[in-house]
Formats: sequence, structure tokens, C-alpha cells
Amino acid sequence: MEAEQMISQGISEIQPIQVPFGYDRVMERFPSILLLPVIPLCIIGLAILYALVRRKYTQRLLESCGLPTLHWRPRFINYRPFEDEQKLASSSITRILPRMQRLGGPYGMYGTVYGISTAVVHVAHPVPAKAIFGSSSVNTSRNSSSRSSSNASKTRRRSSVMHSTGASKAPAYNHFKNFCGEGVFTADGEDWKAKRASVMHCLIKGTNNSLSEASIRLEQEANQSADTFCAQIRQLQMDQQKKEPSSNIVPLLQRATVGLIYRYITHAEPYWLQSESETKNGKKQPKNGSSSFSSSSTTTTTSHSTTSLLQTYMESIIRIRMIILAQSRSIWFLLPRWCYRLFSSLYKDEEETLGPIRSFSKEACNRAKPGSPLANLRQRNSHGGGASNNNAENDGIHKDLLDETITLLFAGQDTSAATLSWTLHLLSVYPEIQTKLAEEIKAVFEEGGITPENPTVGRKTIAKMHYLDAVLKESMRLYPVAPFVVRKLTTDVPVPAENPKEPPVILPAGSIACIWIYGLHRNPEIWDRPDEFRPERWLDPQQKDPGQTNGAYMPFASGPRNCVGQPLAFIVLRTLLSRIISKYEFRDERRWGGEDPSVLRKDMQAGFTVLPNGGVTLTFHER
Repeated sequence: MEAEQMISQGISEIQPIQVPFGYDRVMERFPSILLLPVIPLCIIGLAILYALVRRKYTQRLLESCGLPTLHWRPRFINYRPFEDEQKLASSSITRILPRMQRLGGPYGMYGTVYGISTAVVHVAHPVPAKAIFGSSSVNTSRNSSSRSSSNASKTRRRSSVMHSTGASKAPAYNHFKNFCGEGVFTADGEDWKAKRASVMHCLIKGTNNSLSEASIRLEQEANQSADTFCAQIRQLQMDQQKKEPSSNIVPLLQRATVGLIYRYITHAEPYWLQSESETKNGKKQPKNGSSSFSSSSTTTTTSHSTTSLLQTYMESIIRIRMIILAQSRSIWFLLPRWCYRLFSSLYKDEEETLGPIRSFSKEACNRAKPGSPLANLRQRNSHGGGASNNNAENDGIHKDLLDETITLLFAGQDTSAATLSWTLHLLSVYPEIQTKLAEEIKAVFEEGGITPENPTVGRKTIAKMHYLDAVLKESMRLYPVAPFVVRKLTTDVPVPAENPKEPPVILPAGSIACIWIYGLHRNPEIWDRPDEFRPERWLDPQQKDPGQTNGAYMPFASGPRNCVGQPLAFIVLRTLLSRIISKYEFRDERRWGGEDPSVLRKDMQAGFTVLPNGGVTLTFHER
């Protein structure tokens, strides 16, 4: 007993071993610590597996439609315009047709899995293009036994257009929204319908009537734009001290066309566009000797500051074309917008570039005179008319109105300047066509009594210039300003099979359709010698191509969301080109050195609209 008591007492006196602080806790949680790095790895693995499954499902969905399918990968993370221009080469446009021929899908169509699970259908044939744009749904009434009345027919047509499968752009155009917000170009649904109706009413209404005030003003602005272009050439003659100066015509045309659209939508005179020679000669001098435009919320600025704003606006317009396209080809297009805004240097470049564009557009809003399209648009409910100031910018301009102004100013100058740049480039490379055009213009001008002293050209005059019309059509066929357009398919779209005995090809709802206008205009199946510049194909019935009548020719797109400014472009382009060619001969000195015209043709500069790469440097010879 005593021994047991002693042992028990000894054990009780033994001090416990002191372990390091927290060791017991570590031991208790050791299995959890091992799992900490495993959990995120499992999550990442599951996310990758999910992405692969979704990509495979999307691929099979497109392949089930009979479309050969490729996988798209982002080209880069960030991009700086003019520094990384090789990343946005025009090869992505020019190789579309060869790729379609190689893959051999129905009508040349093929699919792309864009990102993780976005199905994209690429089209360069009029049959599927018309189905996508909703042209087939416009004629849904053809199955009815009769048309009760013209009013009923118009109602059905309007209804089918507004609900056609090709009327949606989101989310394919979401990367434009930081640039032009929710203007008519990017808006969808009821918002788009209301805004398009307002723009048509305020901007386009009456322009098809040669006697209307809107049509007369448009003709005047187009002629004044031609005067601005010619004045710039006179200034070059003085600066270079040459009778036949040389210059890049692209900025000259941009400067002339931005003045045109600015005057047309504001009814205000942009004195900042005048050349020094006009100012010195006392033409169109502003009051009080100021050569600037003012804002309702600011005092009159100096000539230097307004000229600087115009210059930075023009430079920013060129940059934003590249930045927006770059964003759509980068990894940021696949991520949430907040990731792009927070982490991408491309977003910082975009914001810096948009500053002058927004400032210039605000000036236009502030200077718009009563009765002008922009002032009338300001009163419409679709653009903030009668809305509270909660939706307005700091200076009282409603966001919807500012978005629309940015859209109209850009579209009004960029598309016209680009089309005329390509046209003058082609005419300089093919001087025999330019000579034939100049002869037609001279004959029509003489018949209409148009002289250098009275050079104003009207709608009736340009309607007589058939070769001029053919030249412009051929130029826009070869170089459409927008080489592709994108639409979201809201329902399954049946496309008639090439073989009538086979079932139609069903393009799945929810997919994105990319209609390559560049490919449509050069498809060898529907155009004879598609890469050649041949205006005669539009005049000679013997040379007429199927593409002229089967819907393949669509420089302004097609369907309910075609270019809203098409009626304006018809007058502007023809007036400017006839006035310019009547005054000057444009020479490409390389061509006069005996070079082959096909070798001298310019490549396209990347952007969501295309300009001649490197500009177009020509010599001006006064006729």
C-alpha cells in the first residue's frame, strides 16, 4: 500500500511538459490547413472544366447546323494605337473569303466559339444575310391570299420589320457604349425604336423632297463643305508656294465633312473651320472679330482654343476607332466591364481619348439654334425632353442627347470622309476613269449653267450624273466603310438550303451573326472580277452582276437597323465629289511613274470603320 501511495504521489508531482505556444491548436487544425490551398485549386479546376464543357457544347451546337467551327482566342491584353498597329492588321477582313472557301460550309458560312460559350456565325452570302437581317420576315404576307389595302400592307411591313430577327445588337455592340452611350447606334428594343423615330423625324424628314427646307439646307451645307475643301487646297498652294501642291487628303476631307454635319444639325456657323485665306479675305467673318464658337454656359473662347478643340477632336476620332476594335479583340471583351475599367490600361486610353469627343459634342448641343435638328431632338421624350435634371450632365445636357450628338457627329463626318478618301484614291490610281468622270461632270455643269462663279450643285444636277453614281457605288463596293456588322439572333433563323431537296439550315437563337459586307461585296460567286475597280458594271446591262439585284450589295447594311443617314449620304457624297472633281485633277505620282494600278491600291487601316492605311497623299492639279 505504501508503495502504491508513493507511486501515486510521485506521479502527481510530475510537472507537465511545456509545449510551444499554439502547438496544440496547430495540431487540432492541421487537416484544415492542408485543405486551404486545395479548395481554390478545386474551384479553379471546376471553372476550367465548366468552361471546356460549355465550349464543347457550343461547338457541337454550331456543328449540328452544318457549320464548320473554329475557336477564337483573344489576341492581346492591352493595346496602344499607332504603337501596336500590327495587332490590328486588315488581314482579319481580307482573309474571310479564303477561309470560307477552305472550310466549305453552306453558303460559305462557318461558326466560331467566341470566348467560353458565345456562338458566332460568319456570313458573306446574300441568302443567309437577308434571312438574318429580317428581309424574309418582311415578306411574311406573301402567303396570304391577297393584300386588302396599301395601308394594311404598310402596317404589316412595319410590324414585321420592328420585330424582325435582325433588330438586336446587344451584347455584340456593348463595347461601343462608353463611346456613344445609348444612342440610336447601340440602343435596343423600345428605346431604340423611339430614338430612331426621333432621329428620322428631326434629321431626315423632308430630305427626299427637293423643295423642302431640309433638302435645300442639306444641299447648301454640302456645297459649303466643298468650298471648305477647295479653300484648304488654296491654302496649301500658298503654304507650299506651289501651283500643284501635295497633301494627305484624308484630314482635309474630315475637316470639310465635320463642318458639314456640325452646321446641319446645329444651324450654327463653325467659324473655326475657315482657313486663314478665307478670314483674311473677309468672308464669313464672325461678329466682333471673334473667330470662335461660344457656349451658352461659357463665355466666348479664343480662336486658338477652339482650333485646338477641333484638332484634338479629329485626332481622338481616329484613335477611338482603333481602341474600340482593339477592345473587342482583347481578353477584356470576355470579362465583366468592371474588370476592364479597373485593371486595363486600354480603358485609361479610351477615357483620355473620349474627353475631347465629349467636349466637342457638348459645344454642339450648347450652340444648336432653335429649329435645328439637334434643338428639335432635345425636345423629344426619347432624348430627355421634359425629363428631370437627374439624368443630365453637369452643364444641363441630358445624357441621351449627348450620346446621340456624339453618334451623329461621328457618323456624319467619318463615313463621308472615308468613302471620299477611298474614291479619290481609286480615281488617282485609275486616271482614265477619273478623266471620263470629269468629262461627264463638265457636260452636266455646262448644261445646267453651273460655272466657277456660280458652282452650287443641286439634287436635280447630280441626278443626271450616271457615271458619277457608278463610280461611288463601285468605290463603296470595294471599300465599304463598315466592313462588317453584327446582329444577335433572337429566334432560330431558317436559311434555305443550297440544294432545294435538303432541309434548311437553322441558325440557333442566341447566337451572334457577323455579316461581312466586305465579303459580300467581293464574293466571286456573285461578282465578276470582284477585286477590280470597274464602274461600268453598274451601267452596262451586259456587265451586270447578280450581286446588284440579289441583296449582296449593302454598303449601308440592311434591314430595320440599316444606316439612318443613308438619305443624307446620297446627296452629300455626290455633291462633294462632283464639285471636287470639276475643280481639281488628283494624281498619284507613283501611277504617273508607270506603276501597275493593282500594286498601288492601299491597304485598309484597322478600326471599326476603315480608312486607307497611311492616308492618301495626292497632288492637286487645277483644271
